[in-house]
Amino acid sequence: MATMDDFFHKVQRKHPTILDDLRAVFKNSQSDSPQRSITLSQIRAAYTQRTGQDFPIKDGTRTQMCFVLTIPYVACFTSQIGTLRFFTIDVKQE
Repeated sequence: MATMDDFFHKVQRKHPTILDDLRAVFKNSQSDSPQRSITLSQIRAAYTQRTGQDFPIKDGTRTQMCFVLTIPYVACFTSQIGTLRFFTIDVKQE
């Protein structure tokens, strides 16, 4: 039985720049705090605009959320109405 990790590795093999592209989406949208967070639909649209390809994960919201959260220093919360919101956490290297 395939696991979600297996699926994510398959996506990364088919789209080797996907993590870099998603990091660029966060950087370009300046979503570096909860107040400046973005939704999954905004992430998908920005990915498509950046790459010219549809977001490769067609499964449900849960799977897309889990994939985006595999990117280091990406956080997620839900709004009062249950909308998933994503942002990056700035980690200073010392």
